[in-house]
Amino acid sequence: MNKLSVKESLIDKLHNRSASVAILGLGYVGLPLAVVFAEAGFRVIGIDPDQSKVDIVRRGESHIQDVPGEQVKKLVSSGKLLATSDFSVLKDTDAVSICVPTPLRKTGDPDLSFILSAADELAKYMHPNMVVVLESTTYPGTTREILLPKLEEKHDLVAGENFFLAFSPERVDPGRQD
Repeated sequence: MNKLSVKESLIDKLHNRSASVAILGLGYVGLPLAVVFAEAGFRVIGIDPDQSKVDIVRRGESHIQDVPGEQVKKLVSSGKLLATSDFSVLKDTDAVSICVPTPLRKTGDPDLSFILSAADELAKYMHPNMVVVLESTTYPGTTREILLPKLEEKHDLVAGENFFLAFSPERVDPGRQD
């Protein structure tokens, strides 16, 4: 029997929708993304340190205008969408999408504190066969220069060998006035 590589095993789980997906941040990017993954058949765990957002989702409601509450309720009732503020659930997930805010400072550069906080929590539970995608808008190099070292250091993991890391900038900027 041919043993699958780490990459092939992860791809197989994603194709057959048996991968467990975690979304860090249940805001205007994270909740819609969680809903899309859950509707596609994945088991999704939304993680947010803001307990009020977690409670809203657990009740089957939505706090995001573009996400109908009925849609959230159906997914929560079916067990496809869960919400928690407990980051330890990451130890059992295959794919993680970081969807935290990156507000601009007065100087025009992004405030990376939310990304750093999410990376610190994620690093505690990193494991082989995990794929991590940074969805938060930030400057080029954030993934390689800031996120990668944090995720590799605690568990002797190597990106591209036993876990995977990608950057996928979001398209929505609700704070922009023009």
